[in-house]
Amino acid sequence: MTVFSTRRFGDLSIPDTDVFAFPRGLPGFPGLNRFVLLPNPSGGPFQWLQSTERSELAFAVCDPLLFAPDYRVEVRREDLEDIGLERLEAGFVLSILTVPEDPKKMTANLLGPLVFNPGAMKVKQVVLAKEPSWARVPVFGGKP
Repeated sequence: MTVFSTRRFGDLSIPDTDVFAFPRGLPGFPGLNRFVLLPNPSGGPFQWLQSTERSELAFAVCDPLLFAPDYRVEVRREDLEDIGLERLEAGFVLSILTVPEDPKKMTANLLGPLVFNPGAMKVKQVVLAKEPSWARVPVFGGKP
């Protein structure tokens, strides 16, 4: 059992089997490798990727196909080796969201999707070869 405190959700006790590991860490956050996916307390399609190692670090995430149905993650086989995923279809993809003061202006990072392997409980942020504008795609009413 992993027991930790969070700024947003208080004290949590999560089965170790529900903790995802970033084998090479999350870019920009060296030394942080363990995260859990938590549902949004108010419901809806958004979730939280909460660090088990830093109480204040949680990212709003969601399935990018909910607002960009034509979005495709094009990864190389070696991108998936770190997380033990042979085919992208065997895992799932989430995008990190940026939520400003006006939530209607929320954007998603489609340039750096998170690829999850639920079988191995591993995750990796993959950087795609796309235009930089894909890093801030509007969630409400925008297209990449």
